[in-house]
Amino acid sequence: MQRTTISVGICAYNEEANIGNLLDNIIKQQLPPELKLDEIIVISSGSTDRTDDIVRKMAETDTRIKLIIEKTRRGKAEALNKFLAKAKGDILVVISADTRLPPKSLVKIVKSIEKPGVGGACAATIPICNKNSTTELFYSFLWRTHKRLLYEEEKTKGTLSQLGGDMWAIRRGIITHIPSNIINDDIYLGIKLREKGWRITFNPQSKVFIKSPTTPIEYIQQRERIIIGHKQIKEITCIEPVTISKLTLKKPSHALKILLNEIKMYNLNERLKIIGGFFLEFIAQILAQIKMKEKHKYVKWKRIPGTKHYSKISNMQLKASKV
Repeated sequence: MQRTTISVGICAYNEEANIGNLLDNIIKQQLPPELKLDEIIVISSGSTDRTDDIVRKMAETDTRIKLIIEKTRRGKAEALNKFLAKAKGDILVVISADTRLPPKSLVKIVKSIEKPGVGGACAATIPICNKNSTTELFYSFLWRTHKRLLYEEEKTKGTLSQLGGDMWAIRRGIITHIPSNIINDDIYLGIKLREKGWRITFNPQSKVFIKSPTTPIEYIQQRERIIIGHKQIKEITCIEPVTISKLTLKKPSHALKILLNEIKMYNLNERLKIIGGFFLEFIAQILAQIKMKEKHKYVKWKRIPGTKHYSKISNMQLKASKV
């Protein structure tokens, strides 16, 4: 029987708090006989904590785990290029290092990409948040809105315009290299897939959990970089990434409909917090516009401490989540 092989890539920088749990999540994924997890490649970029030691230790008991060390941190695009060059699997799956992967998520995203004409697939990113926090609740709301946006785009067009999120997959060999100065690598890769005639699909059943930023400053710092990355993509490709902000400007009534459909899922107190969260997003948008000339500084991710530590409550929420 011909088996489809899978290579998983993880780009990491000082992820000692998370990398072991994520590798364990991946190793324990149950795959059907026709799929084979061939390798898990961790590219550690200038890590100064115990990240490398943890990966080496786990590689001693599972030879599928491979470690590539970059002595100097050059940004995620450079690390991703090393994965694209090294990976041997039929399907390449890229997972953010500070995530948790529920059972069956890997098989679901790979099955999505096996469909004829599909070159890329995105999983649903689900933030673990404290609903008492305005910052965390709004961050979760933003991802829920993004999820609805992806669903509607694919339903309307038959494909997504771009890749995105904290777990995505592509067929090996379609894209082998990306420019080292790219900030939002996933969106760039997705646009190139579409240029080559491949479809991109969104599978909401394939899930990946992330930890929300915990403070307004952390939220603004993270969003600022992503927004600058969106603007860079437009400069380079002349294609504007699909976002709720873009939709608000071009189709305000449709954007309002999406936002209202999401916000009605919350109680009154939560709705007030979400409205307050829009102020944080406004600040992030303004700062991104001001700092566009310094976009070279954003090639390297600014580490957001609040997204790196899963509390006891977070872990309980993960265990209680249904996949």
